Amino acid sequence: MNVAILADIHGNIVALDAVLRDLEHRGSVDHVVVVGDLFTFGPAPNEVLASLQQLSLACFLLGNTDRYLLEETYPSSYGNGDWQDKLLYSFHWTAERLEGEGFRFLEMLPAFQLVEDGVHQLLAIHGSPRSDEEGLTIETEDSEFEDMLIGPGVAVLACGHTHVPMDRSVGGLRVVNAGSVGLPFDGDPRACYAVISSPTGNGEGPIQVQVRRVAYNVEEVVEQFFARGHPASDIGAYNLRTARSIGTNLIYTPEMRKLNTSSTVDDQR
Repeated sequence: MNVAILADIHGNIVALDAVLRDLEHRGSVDHVVVVGDLFTFGPAPNEVLASLQQLSLACFLLGNTDRYLLEETYPSSYGNGDWQDKLLYSFHWTAERLEGEGFRFLEMLPAFQLVEDGVHQLLAIHGSPRSDEEGLTIETEDSEFEDMLIGPGVAVLACGHTHVPMDRSVGGLRVVNAGSVGLPFDGDPRACYAVISSPTGNGEGPIQVQVRRVAYNVEEVVEQFFARGHPASDIGAYNLRTARSIGTNLIYTPEMRKLNTSSTVDDQR
């Protein structure tokens, strides 16, 4: 097993290009799994789409913001213009630019992917096996994983959503959060992704996890935000420069969240 996990690109083509160059420099992997949240909040959704479509040996999952785009339950007006309204309106801005091709791409994406090498199984999801809106962190109680209906053959659970990388073990399960390619929230502005591998060619031995950080030109993305008239340009600039969220309040409306399924993986088995 030799799998690259990319999460939460969020329309940042400069960061994505840097990660793909790093992957190429590192050497080949057997699989690339992109675990969702591909386009919204960043200034370059179409460029990200084109880049992903060129990836070989890759599979893509639907994240919660991708689902919101498909369901079209986001506000279509600017609201009061506070930071939450600006971010919500960026769904409308992104949808206008993606148009048909981008939506057809999203419509084909599953909620999870199982990767097997004959010895180990890796389950990739966006948030958690229960929900694409549930983030797994270092603070998630061990008992919570027992309620997620993770198959007994799964050795690694790989995810994103929180924009904060993590590598922990829960019983015999390795839980890896790949952080965020395009919008890190852990105070490190470099792009982040994970490589999960077995130490031998036949897949035997302990699982190895490498969380990789890749420097890229943040100011180039900031310039894209303002040059392209993104409605949340000032927020995007702050987020990228500080690698922090501007606030902790959930921005998504009840209308956006109400269609979320309670058990993403179990419902599709």
